[in-house]
Amino acid sequence: MSHVTTENSLEILSLRYGRSLLPLSVAAREIGINLRTAHNQIGKGKFPVPTILQARRRYVHVEDLAGYIDRLRRTGGKESPLPTDATQMSGGTKKLEGRTSHA
Repeated sequence: MSHVTTENSLEILSLRYGRSLLPLSVAAREIGINLRTAHNQIGKGKFPVPTILQARRRYVHVEDLAGYIDRLRRTGGKESPLPTDATQMSGGTKKLEGRTSHA
């Protein structure tokens, strides 16, 4: 009898990088896009993961990146780039609590 271990993305990313903040370049590589594309998406408010600007460099929290990757896996890659509760402000992405979007 074979034993299959299912690991979530947080475990994998934590083991791979060993830190909680990842440079944007690493996050872009993990989701399969070019770094320039990531910067363009951030500028347009369409990057799928909240970012942190620290010392003029962009970072992504490993938990946010893992959550996005896990959602993609669950939905078969058919997820909108940004959750409806996030917005772009001053070059950074900020989550808004309790905001709903009615189309």
